[in-house]
Amino acid sequence: MAEFAYQGMSRSGERVSGSLQAQSEDELRAILRQKGIRPTKITKARTAVQAQASTLQRKEKLTLEQVSLLTRQLQLLISSGIPLLQGVAIVQDQVEDRSLKTVLNTIEDTISKGSFFWEALSFFPLSFPRLYVALVRAGENSGALDQMLKRLGKYLENSERVRRMIKGAMMYPIIVILIAIGVISLMLILVIPKFEDMLKGAGQELPLPTQIVINLSHFLTNNIMVLIPSVIGLVYMTMRYLRTSEGKAVLDRVFLKLPLIGNIVLKGSVARFCRTLQTLLMAGVNVLDAIEICRSTLDNGVIEEAISGIRAEIEVGKTLGTVLSKVSFFPKMAVQMITVGEATGNLDKMLEKVADYYEDEVEVLVGGMSKAMEPILLVFLGGAVGGILIAMYLPIFKMAGGV
Repeated sequence: MAEFAYQGMSRSGERVSGSLQAQSEDELRAILRQKGIRPTKITKARTAVQAQASTLQRKEKLTLEQVSLLTRQLQLLISSGIPLLQGVAIVQDQVEDRSLKTVLNTIEDTISKGSFFWEALSFFPLSFPRLYVALVRAGENSGALDQMLKRLGKYLENSERVRRMIKGAMMYPIIVILIAIGVISLMLILVIPKFEDMLKGAGQELPLPTQIVINLSHFLTNNIMVLIPSVIGLVYMTMRYLRTSEGKAVLDRVFLKLPLIGNIVLKGSVARFCRTLQTLLMAGVNVLDAIEICRSTLDNGVIEEAISGIRAEIEVGKTLGTVLSKVSFFPKMAVQMITVGEATGNLDKMLEKVADYYEDEVEVLVGGMSKAMEPILLVFLGGAVGGILIAMYLPIFKMAGGV
């Protein structure tokens, strides 16, 4: 038995409210009808365990790898005929991570008090997003929780694979550029002063490139105690700004406009949108709710904003393909495939094919970009270091020519 709070109208038109215990919301509605009350709002009263879970949701956060592994473990246990509550207890006994153990303990206690599995998961939105909770809810309602967990596990693995590819594509050039800055800085601080002492003894006028390098060395050496905290402070303030909604929006726009990387981010977002929508539709979630959940799973604010207007147009009767054709970033080929899927009644299968295609496209683009960036970055690093060395050797070549 669970306790429900309700608000409604009596036969006389008066507003009434209260709480009752019932096995389900449908049973509560039947009880209220017998009492002559038409319910307008019904909410499940929170137990002490649920209140504790609501507090813990601000503290506990699982990684995507932990959530994916947990999903696979529960799916195997449930498909083997083990009840859900017992399966959660078995997984809890095996894990060593404190955060995961705390979450599983709270989920077990919440389920044992009469709540659904999806309700227990919803107390941890940092670990289990809306998509995850919606699919588990659909699985529980249809009696096919093990199949839904299997589908969720596959979805999480595909999403993590695409995310890692995109992240790797953006991190590689950043790491090489940082290494180049570090090498050049060390040369200017440690190597160039030794060359300068040797060149001063020759008493010759230095070439312009050599003088520029020496001036840079002087500036860096004389101001290093100011530059280091300034750079650290600038990086810190930049990171804080990028964590704000305004900063994230600026960063998202920059990423979309970058050559190569912008195309990867765009196609990765299209793949994730189609994969998420396909998974939700196959789970029986209606199109409107599925689109709203899909929007929250995208990592780019610019694309999220473009998707946000889709739901309103579909509500007035427009097809998904027609609406997506007006979204500038959405590829025409994907729109055509989705339109065909709607016309043939196979939208979920067509969305899966679109997601597969663009995930493969992202993988090819990342591989191609990595191969193209390697020689470019090596030329940049070698050119910067070599340019400094040549500038310092110019006076030596000049002296050798004079001799």
